[in-house]
Amino acid sequence: MGTNLAKYQPLFGLRNWLRLITILAATSGLSITVRYSDAQETQAAATPGSVIAELAKEIENVQPFVAGAWTKKWISEVAQLDKVQPKKIKIKEREILVDESLFYSGRYGSPLTYARAFDLAEKHGFAPDTGAKVFDFGYGSIGHLRMLAQMGLDVTGVDVDPLLPNMYTNSSGPYKKGRVQLLDGKFPAEEALVQSAGSGYDLFLSKNTLKRGYIHPAREPASPRHVIDLGVTDEKFLEQVASMLKPGGLFVIYNFCPARAPDDKPYIPWADGECPFSKEQLATAGFEVLEYDVVDDKPARELGHLLGWDAPGGMNLETDLFAWYTIVKKKSQ
Repeated sequence: MGTNLAKYQPLFGLRNWLRLITILAATSGLSITVRYSDAQETQAAATPGSVIAELAKEIENVQPFVAGAWTKKWISEVAQLDKVQPKKIKIKEREILVDESLFYSGRYGSPLTYARAFDLAEKHGFAPDTGAKVFDFGYGSIGHLRMLAQMGLDVTGVDVDPLLPNMYTNSSGPYKKGRVQLLDGKFPAEEALVQSAGSGYDLFLSKNTLKRGYIHPAREPASPRHVIDLGVTDEKFLEQVASMLKPGGLFVIYNFCPARAPDDKPYIPWADGECPFSKEQLATAGFEVLEYDVVDDKPARELGHLLGWDAPGGMNLETDLFAWYTIVKKKSQ
């Protein structure tokens, strides 16, 4: 969540990464020089349906990676996403091409990057029926939300990235068997967003947003854009999360991270992926701590390999990819 460059880690191929850096520079005021090859400068819009077809090829690879039957079903939904017609949008006088690739691959590539987080939630009882509710804090792109809605869920995502409301105009509302609601702004500091979000959620999820380095950096970041200001105290934030969840509802934080910088190098907030809240704070807010700051490097690297992050020119998963997760449950009254 946020408009800083730090969030946009290159986990989905150089072509989309270079294009997204250019968009970010236009939307957040960053001064970035990106050198494209001729092919990258003249790339054509993805043909509607072509990106979905490529995503569908990942189903067979990723389904065996997860344990839960519900998560396997969610993975299969990627093939049923609607085709996207290319369009051009304007942000700060810059024209941006939004095609099916950017629409569904947004920040982190395949929607199936959420497979591990959902599988861990299912391990702790999240296997919802039609009508269940999910809240995604810092949703980043719409693919995984639509996949939930296709299964009959009522899904809300919130973010502050100015690209998203422009790219997803008219994307809120009923979608197939369920519903998607996209909110734009600082949550929960803005009361109107709290009212729009409502309550009764089965899962509150944050992937790659609620990182300790973003919320409580260990050292001075290179730029204020590398910090996420929740707009409220930790206690108020956790109180809000708890109030939105049903008794027994889950709060899941899952973070992919790059390697940390040595002490004599500039601090990298997005590499510090542990939970930004203490066990004591979580307990005081009414949560039972199920798993806290679990190192998840091996499964993260396995998923990264299945999604092709280590393709030629990509990541060295052993040295470039790390992960942590925390899962807590709202206590029954």
